[in-house]
Amino acid sequence: MSKMQTLLFNLIIKSSGCMIKKFFLRLKESVWVIPAIYCLIALILTIVIIWIDYGRLDVVAKLVPDILYTNAELGRDILGVIAGALLTMTTITFSTIMIVLTTYSSQFSPRTLQNFLTDKRTLTVLGVFMGGFLYSIISLLFIHVEHPTDEILSATFSVALSLICLGFFAFFIQHVATFIQVSNLIISITEEAKENLEKFHEKVEKTSYIKDHKDVDIPSEYQHVTDLKSPGYGYLQIIDYQNLYELSTKHDLVVLITEEIGTFVVETTVIASVYQKADKTLPNDILDAFTIGSERNISEDVQYTIQKLEEIALRAMSSGINDPHTAVDCIQHLGKVLMLITKYHKEDLVYQEENLPRVITKQRQLKDIFYQSFYQVIHCMDDDVSVLFVIMDTLYLIGKEGDERIKILIKELYDYLKANFAFSQLKPLDRYYFEEKEKKLLQL
Repeated sequence: MSKMQTLLFNLIIKSSGCMIKKFFLRLKESVWVIPAIYCLIALILTIVIIWIDYGRLDVVAKLVPDILYTNAELGRDILGVIAGALLTMTTITFSTIMIVLTTYSSQFSPRTLQNFLTDKRTLTVLGVFMGGFLYSIISLLFIHVEHPTDEILSATFSVALSLICLGFFAFFIQHVATFIQVSNLIISITEEAKENLEKFHEKVEKTSYIKDHKDVDIPSEYQHVTDLKSPGYGYLQIIDYQNLYELSTKHDLVVLITEEIGTFVVETTVIASVYQKADKTLPNDILDAFTIGSERNISEDVQYTIQKLEEIALRAMSSGINDPHTAVDCIQHLGKVLMLITKYHKEDLVYQEENLPRVITKQRQLKDIFYQSFYQVIHCMDDDVSVLFVIMDTLYLIGKEGDERIKILIKELYDYLKANFAFSQLKPLDRYYFEEKEKKLLQL
């Protein structure tokens, strides 16, 4: 391989890393991928069965009992009935999905639609039905009354597929009945946040050149600054820090990220500042490290998880729904997410080459996370004592497990809570329990 080919290959490999990450993000957000896979499997199965029916029956004759064979005319009738039945089941499944999405949007939060729509179990059921229908309709197309033999296997496999689809339909009904319960939705959102936080923590711990440093100084010899503006408008979904680190090392740059993941940006927003020793043209692919999209990305943006839980709680507290127990459940799980954040979150991450900073990241500060997690709930709780008590319990649990800095944040947030609640309206028994909880909080 020539030097030019080697350089071109390395360039493709490095640029493809970010492209692959963006590609998988698009796949994760798409609902057609899993059904398309099942349709492809069904198409391959159809081709194999038709190939057997039209000239290879003698090969499988010893493996298949005679009772499983049908003639072409009967097989055509069976395939026609099954194709119609599977199309009906697919329509019912799609209608059920729409009903669930409507429920999620009106009662929980529009941000939770993606949780059900991209759920693997939901898409698997839809894919099995579509694959079964595709098999039946294509097999029906190739079956003629004037068949080369009196026996075929297509109809038998179609009956077997219909039984499989029937089992998946029963599973889908159970899945919908389970998933539509708000408690299960809250748990799934919390577990997703936990998984993403643990992955992020593991990545930071295993990467030797990622350090947690505060107030990093950019070396004085890097005097020339170029501002990188957003390539489009929308939410900042992904920042490929690894790609930026490699580019910075290769071209001797220092990249200062100025916007956080999850921030809404426009074409004039400066998302990063690039420092160089001399005034040179920046690499063309440096902007490829930033992905802008129409929605926030939960796998990279834990604040999006908090927003979902917060919105479910706000809907539950509204006068139209008036479901305080759901609000209490949301706040308790919100406390679980915040406990994980205090355990794993890094506020000042720097990608370093030896002692030289190469990429200085912009991470959300814990104080901002705590405030944005509770301020809307606090303003909307009015005189709901149950919400007041669960917030106090949640703050106590977080503070009990946290260090001194977390305890200070908890006390600041509690002062904010007290300033927004009319404690003069508390009844004697409510005041008793309030004072008991306050006593524990102030002892942190």
